[in-house]
Amino acid sequence: MRSEFVERDGEWIGDITHRGGVTTVRVKLTARFPFRPARVIPVDADSVVWSWHREIDGALCLVADDDHEDLWWTEAPAFLDHVKAWFDGADGGWVTDRPDLDLDRYFASSDRDDRLYVFGDLGPLLGHLVRFDRGTNGTMRLSGLGKRPRRGKVTDKQRFGYVADLGDVTTPPRQWADISALIDPSVEIDRLISDRSVSIVILHYRRGEHDGAVFLEVWPNKANGITARRLIAGADTPEARTARSGPKASALRGRKVAIVGAGAVGSFVVDALVRSGVGQLTIVDGDRIMPGNLVRHLVGPDTIGMYKPTAIKTYIDRRYGAGTVEIEACDSYLLAPTEAIDLLTEHDLVIDATADFAITAMLRSTAEAIGRTVLSVVMQNGGATYRIDVLPSLDGSPALPSSSQAMLEPENLVYESGCGSPISATPPAAVIEAAAAAARHAIGLLLASPLSTVGEVRDLSGQTPPGGIP
Repeated sequence: MRSEFVERDGEWIGDITHRGGVTTVRVKLTARFPFRPARVIPVDADSVVWSWHREIDGALCLVADDDHEDLWWTEAPAFLDHVKAWFDGADGGWVTDRPDLDLDRYFASSDRDDRLYVFGDLGPLLGHLVRFDRGTNGTMRLSGLGKRPRRGKVTDKQRFGYVADLGDVTTPPRQWADISALIDPSVEIDRLISDRSVSIVILHYRRGEHDGAVFLEVWPNKANGITARRLIAGADTPEARTARSGPKASALRGRKVAIVGAGAVGSFVVDALVRSGVGQLTIVDGDRIMPGNLVRHLVGPDTIGMYKPTAIKTYIDRRYGAGTVEIEACDSYLLAPTEAIDLLTEHDLVIDATADFAITAMLRSTAEAIGRTVLSVVMQNGGATYRIDVLPSLDGSPALPSSSQAMLEPENLVYESGCGSPISATPPAAVIEAAAAAARHAIGLLLASPLSTVGEVRDLSGQTPPGGIP
């Protein structure tokens, strides 16, 4: 590979030697350099095979979004080696390439429609005409099969399209002629677009084991051709909704967890477990949502007056979609050891978020008696400390030492009508931090990879109490 590049008109011109030959390229430093890599474009765009990982203008897509840990491209030798590796990969047909679903990069974005097109499972719709209906928040939803009516005015509230199945794509199509050639001729897709029966074409394709989709706005142009522009689209499927839940989400799907205590900490523990993929939850608490709870609780003002378990279930169903997770709301207190036995035997894990010594003691003694585990989480010291205990400890180790400290000064205590004790002074951020830590411990226990055999104590003020983990 030659690195003798010549500067010309603000660009660097030089040759890259690769397995397929020698290619002359232009290297241009963008305004965002060095925080973004330089652009590399073959001087003769068509001298290089039009393969994956190229931009519309022929530039090489050199750096993936997950390759930004440092500014390695500022070193010329490393950058040129990377360019050579790109050409070698393209020459070999990207045999070892990861299956990035980046077909959309080959189409310019639409400047006529900036709405988000939301779609579900495309499988049953492949090869069919479909209808889109206007949704909320600037969305258009693929609502099912449908074709443009022959008569009657079609408004912007509805659009009609066709779902084309391209199958395994080895060479990405770059223009409408490439796309049209891949669609079953009997569909007569060009005619459907020309007579305005179809204004959107969905390209469903496959790379490796993964399915992708590109939404194109299409219309006839004056040159008797078809113009295609990329629309913004997003899948709304169970897979899409859980793809960011983490690598352990599928393993957590079959786990069943009970949370006793649906106050501030307990509510956010529920939310974290739902987001992480836990499939079944039981929430136990006899308290109701008061206006004063809202500043630290997961739920909003529309749940005031509800029992806390029902309020959380209502929130989760609305937030993630009913049926996403199976939640049983038990709007009553845990009162008897027999009830504790039922919870412990019917669930993979019971989490105690009551901050009630008597309930914690009952759950612990019951767990010890029947050989099960309870995870207890509590805020202490006015919110300066959170404590998480694995009860009993997994390896027989002694429990963590006491981490309770002196109460706040009397002048800093806050009382509320109807409450016999000062209300908790725990700040909202501390509640969320404690809940996140408890959720991590819970996931570790559910997957037989505990973070600790005994638990942890964390002083959020920056000083670790005796026995705590800094």
